[in-house]
Amino acid sequence: MELIRVAEEAAQAILQARSTLDEVRAELGRNVHLCRVLIVTAERAVYDALADLERMRRHMAVVRGAEIDGRWPMVAARQRDESEHALEQAQTCLEEAQDLFATLRQSYLANFMLAEAVLADMTLALARARRALEQVVRLLTEAAIGRE
Repeated sequence: MELIRVAEEAAQAILQARSTLDEVRAELGRNVHLCRVLIVTAERAVYDALADLERMRRHMAVVRGAEIDGRWPMVAARQRDESEHALEQAQTCLEEAQDLFATLRQSYLANFMLAEAVLADMTLALARARRALEQVVRLLTEAAIGRE
């Protein structure tokens, strides 16, 4: 398995969730049935991203057990550790967004202002997750880990 490829799949799922939530924002108050479908679609994309992160964590466990070769093994080990920390940050942000879906489902019908605020919080959490994921890819690339 290729760590960086899986990270790119997770990033695509995050982008899909963000664009779907933007569609929800546009449809609030106009078409509640479409909003419901879009909310479920966005939630599925977040779950897909979380599943990809779990695949990455599994692969990182294998990488942690392998010996680091190269000219600067201490630097590569530090970058590997930093990438694991960034992966945890990405997972935390995705879980924050995931937790907000229940509030969104309850508020999109009756309280549009609350739904807008929840959508803003969700898209911010998704943006943070994407940034942390990009940091993981950068650190793994610099350490020459994840392409094997």
